[in-house]
Amino acid sequence: MSEKNEQEQEPVSWGQKLFDNVWILFVASLLISTLIYNVWGIVNLMSVPPAP
Repeated sequence: MSEKNEQEQEPVSWGQKLFDNVWILFVASLLISTLIYNVWGIVNLMSVPPAP
């Protein structure tokens, strides 16, 4: 029983709080994927040669 009480009193790190929150992970995945696809699209548009 004393081990369980000691574990409950340990502070939770910010990383653990971050990974425990599903909504923050969901928003982060949307932001990262949107950023990657937008940058990829801009790079593709910049690599297209201009029309004659």
